[in-house]
Formats: sequence, C-alpha cells, structure tokens
Amino acid sequence: MRVFKYSATKDGLLIPDEKNGKILVYVDNWIVKAFEGDKEITNLNFYLDNEDRILISRIKEIYPDANLLPALAYPNKERKLRLNQLLGKVFEDYVYSILSRKYRVDRNQAIFSTIRGISTHTKPDFIIENKIAIEAKTRQSNLEQVMQYSKKFKYGAIIFPYSGKCTPPKNWICLFYIMKDYNRLYEWIDSHLLS
Repeated sequence: MRVFKYSATKDGLLIPDEKNGKILVYVDNWIVKAFEGDKEITNLNFYLDNEDRILISRIKEIYPDANLLPALAYPNKERKLRLNQLLGKVFEDYVYSILSRKYRVDRNQAIFSTIRGISTHTKPDFIIENKIAIEAKTRQSNLEQVMQYSKKFKYGAIIFPYSGKCTPPKNWICLFYIMKDYNRLYEWIDSHLLS
C-alpha cells in the first residue's frame, strides 16, 4: 500500500503536497481511498496536466471502461508512468482481441529460456500460427528485443496504436495507427503466413 499527501484547491482539485497536504490518499492495487482527518472523500478529482489528459484520452479511446483512478492517485511522474503502463496493457488487450478473431494466437509464450542468468527477451507479445511474432508498442520499439525475436521468427510486426519510433530487423515491419485501420495488419499477416 502507498500513501500520498494532497491539498485541495478552491475548485476541489487535488494537488500533490507532500509537505503540507492534509488529504491522505491510499492506493492498494486497484483500491483507492482518500481521507481528510476522519472524513472519507469519495469524489476524487485530481489535477491533470496536458500530458495526463492525452494519455487518458488514448486509454479511453481503446478501452472506454478502463479504471483510471488507481493510476491518477499517484503524483506527478509516477502518474505518467502508471498511465503509460495502463495504455500499454489496454492496447495489448485490444491487439489480442483483433488478432484472435482471425488467427490462432499465443500470448506471451516463452520462446527462449534464460541462459546462465543472462536476462534475455524471451516472450513476444503474440505469436500468430507459430509463424509470425507481433510486438505491441505504444511509443517506441526496443531493437535489442525484436532482434532477439527475429532469431526465431523470420517475419514479425511491431505495431502501434498511433505514431511511434520504430527500427525493425530484416523481414520485419512497423505498422502505425492500428487504431484507425487494423486491416493492414491482417493483410500483412495473410501475405506472410503463406511463405
């Protein structure tokens, strides 16, 4: 469990205030409770900056019913980290839903074992029909990670809900704006399942 101190503005917005905050916000996994003295505050309205709003908008576009409160209860940089993690999770769930409509999909299946304690990337996000690896990213790809996967899978795709930074290995592709058109992903997969 984590505890954060907040102060409230005249408009009721909660702002992180570790020195003088009189409102205590408790976060325990998905449970968030706030108290001012003995009084529980039920209508929590955290101050959000523009980056927070953009992340929230993207999360809600992918999964409108996402529970944002546990991420919003964290202050400042940690809130952004939690929102980015949530965005990654809901995007992975979305990708799984569109892939599993059409293909046999293994999710987070280990393809390599750890070698003598050396940390390696062992689990692609998705494996399609045991032939193609798919990595779902929200901001940028990890070249070292996809290079590991390319040793096992000749073909793979790194896909993004919006734009991003991507450097694919040979025979791999980067696909952006999957939220607007995932049929391009289907077409690419279909063309490589036959090879």
